[in-house]
Amino acid sequence: MKIILSQRIDFEPDYEDIPYVRYHFPKRYRNQICSGDQFIYYQGNRFKKEQRYYFGCGVIGAVEPDTTGDHYYAEILEGISFKKIVPIYNSGGQGFIESIGYNQVRKNPMPSWRNSIRKISKSAFSEILKLANINPNISEVTSSLEEYSDPITVLKEFNNRFATLSPKERAKKIQNHLDRGTAAAKALKSLLGAKCQICGWSGFIKKGGGAFIEAHHIVQLYEQKEGSLCTENVILVCPNCHREIHHGKNININTTGELIEISLSSQRVSIHKNTIKYLESKVTNNLL
Repeated sequence: MKIILSQRIDFEPDYEDIPYVRYHFPKRYRNQICSGDQFIYYQGNRFKKEQRYYFGCGVIGAVEPDTTGDHYYAEILEGISFKKIVPIYNSGGQGFIESIGYNQVRKNPMPSWRNSIRKISKSAFSEILKLANINPNISEVTSSLEEYSDPITVLKEFNNRFATLSPKERAKKIQNHLDRGTAAAKALKSLLGAKCQICGWSGFIKKGGGAFIEAHHIVQLYEQKEGSLCTENVILVCPNCHREIHHGKNININTTGELIEISLSSQRVSIHKNTIKYLESKVTNNLL
């Protein structure tokens, strides 16, 4: 999906935004933004016409709640700053660029300027990038982890790519921004099963086939810490445990060596980190 992210740069924002690194937004917009979406930054000012323009673009990475659960952080990948800003108006000042192909994304030709996040048509998206002298294919995928059939191979390649990169550093590289959310999680699930590593809940079968389970990053990605993208920082969890980890009152998580100690309101467990060595040993011993 193509979207617009409103990012005021003419004053200090109330949100914890870092342009080209992360986007902080209210919960009400959660359904308007997904990992893999391509976006264009919009600077708006109700009172000054000259401060209404597009100034950059990129790809949405991980989208995760903050500690309150009332707001979310979106990771920014492959950020590009336009060498010249693009005014919001069509050439000649007649109409708005975002009105091009508006019926692809909304009923009204007038853009919803006050929305922090809004959809934009593919044709309008391409027109803005054209005016900014940017290649419309802002995310060029060089290779995909989906091409590997063996889950251990998938996870080895995944860790090789991202072990020493922080999310910010990785954003400078041309990578498949969906690898983390699809191939790696799928490989972990195939090895460990769709089973919560905290309470043991077994995932239900989805309508499209396959079992449902969620992935949780022990060190949250918005913290921008090296290694937070790798498998040893990921565990599989059920929706209830996942929500409690993010929003529960009495939560305690500690990592010691190869172990992750997790204490929730009704659960206290010690989980082995999902390192490649650990996963390989489980496969070798036929314990999975």
